[in-house]
Amino acid sequence: MFRDDHILRMIEQATAAIARIIGLKDARRYPQALAEIDQTLQRFWGLSSDTVGLMSADALMALARRGERLDLGKLVVLTDLLQAEGDVYAAQDMTPWSADRYLKALSLLLEIAFLSDETNWPELAPRIRALVDRLGSTETPSETNGRLAYFLERVEQSPGAASA
Repeated sequence: MFRDDHILRMIEQATAAIARIIGLKDARRYPQALAEIDQTLQRFWGLSSDTVGLMSADALMALARRGERLDLGKLVVLTDLLQAEGDVYAAQDMTPWSADRYLKALSLLLEIAFLSDETNWPELAPRIRALVDRLGSTETPSETNGRLAYFLERVEQSPGAASA
């Protein structure tokens, strides 16, 4: 029960922070949006945005592990923050930075998908497709491409594919 309450509280706090970030981005207050992302990363991950930017998706994944368990809630928060940060960079035409954040978010979302029950995949599919759209013509690593193709193929074959 305590764990569930903790996860719900964390998601509520992250959702509120992301709403503030989106509002700041929409108002073209990019430095403030980036500062909010940095503060939120510090709060949930104990890492600065600069540090997260330097880390690989695999290294970030390792930080989300508690022993043998992966903290999926914490990972979802990170993917949302990475996507939001990518959006702020994209709004400023900072393509290398936005692509980096989108690629990390995509890699982490695919990992979340493969670690969760396949019944959750149709729910994750729109988020994954949105990241693919944001990446546009950005070259993605072959491992990510393979995992993405497998995921999308399986989602298309699932009974709920029409809503995915």
